[in-house]
Amino acid sequence: MPLFLSESDVTSVLTMPDAIAALETAFTAQAQADAINLPRQRFYLPGGELHSMAAAIPSLGVLGTKTYTSFADGIQFYIQLYSVETGELLAFIEGNRLGQVRTGAATGLAIKHMALLETPIAALFGTGFQAETQAEALVTTLPNLREVQVYSRNVLGRQHFCQRMTGRLNIRFTPAESPEATVRNAKVIVTATSAREPILQGSWLTPGDFIAAVGATRLSAREIDEEAVARATVVAVDDLSQAQLEAAELLFAYERRKFLWKRAIPLSAIVIGRAKGRPDKDAITLFKSLGVALEDIAVAAVAYEKAKALGLGRIL
Repeated sequence: MPLFLSESDVTSVLTMPDAIAALETAFTAQAQADAINLPRQRFYLPGGELHSMAAAIPSLGVLGTKTYTSFADGIQFYIQLYSVETGELLAFIEGNRLGQVRTGAATGLAIKHMALLETPIAALFGTGFQAETQAEALVTTLPNLREVQVYSRNVLGRQHFCQRMTGRLNIRFTPAESPEATVRNAKVIVTATSAREPILQGSWLTPGDFIAAVGATRLSAREIDEEAVARATVVAVDDLSQAQLEAAELLFAYERRKFLWKRAIPLSAIVIGRAKGRPDKDAITLFKSLGVALEDIAVAAVAYEKAKALGLGRIL
């Protein structure tokens, strides 16, 4: 019988290391033609939007869909997980926390394969819901990390975020005075904001920098400018088809003749070693994250298996 997993069930079983490992498995499978990802579709309605995406990972024994609505009263996320062998519904999962963790995990996986892991300082733009798991990913993947420099437009908000994350993750989170000051001395830079116009300028980057641009997932928003894209030796995306539809930073750079789509490398190719995520220590590398169903289904499979083993969830 299928399980219903609530947000609290997911929170109790899902860890950042679990999620990063699940994504490594999923992207490896995709590179070996053993996983399928269908890009997000959006249905625009007078009062809001319906979003739908799907993926299959036969090596994990699962396939599934993620659907969510965004209306004035909020966003509702749900994942349906099925057996790849029988087609039976395995689990119906509330997906807000799961999506938050998988977004951080995608950044963590990209850091593992594309960043200078010995860096002691990282930069984080944003202090909202998604920024929390981006902070977890930084701490999980950077063994020598001792400080994260944080910026958001709300002064009080970034101070509170830094206090909260310092206490939770046992790493010093420091409020930065300006966007440019945020990236000073940092070799790993994450943008997880709601900015509509670029908050990170390419002229601020220095040799060896890695950028994960996470927050903008539609054509009306950019977090990094075209110069940042142009300066990147490696540009990775979680799904090429979805990036060509939604990655405004790359589309804008393409229109300005600062970027060619043939330069975009699927993260799966980097994970499996088919392409280099970091050709040398001075290369500037960029991961444009959009959040894809392959990630959701891989992480949902982990949450389902752990919850089932612990007797959590409710039988539908």
